[in-house]
Amino acid sequence: MTSIIWKKEYDVGVREIDLQHRYFANLINRLEEELTENIDTEYQNSLIDELNAYARFHFISEENLMRKANYPDLELHRKHHQQLISNLANMELELDMNASSDNILGIIDFLVKWFLNHTTIEDQHFADYLDNN
Repeated sequence: MTSIIWKKEYDVGVREIDLQHRYFANLINRLEEELTENIDTEYQNSLIDELNAYARFHFISEENLMRKANYPDLELHRKHHQQLISNLANMELELDMNASSDNILGIIDFLVKWFLNHTTIEDQHFADYLDNN
């Protein structure tokens, strides 16, 4: 399992988004540490709830910035956000039914990959749009 170690390439150049992304990455790292060390399923679910709540906040904030900028791919971007929320809910349910280390590692692996891919590709499209308009 790999923690997210912040690299300059993860910055998209929009201060508000970059600050939120850094917090999001730290939250994923904290989740990795806490889920693997603590077997209390209520606590594990509470941590995932925290991540879920932050993800929703961040997505609304990001989408509002996109709306303000008249970003043409807002709806597609919103679908990516909705898919993460849906996948996270399914994983939380699986963890609730079976708090195995495989499920925990699967959640962390998914989150790290999703975050890195979404930040460096999807969010970068928005940054490129802003640079060109």
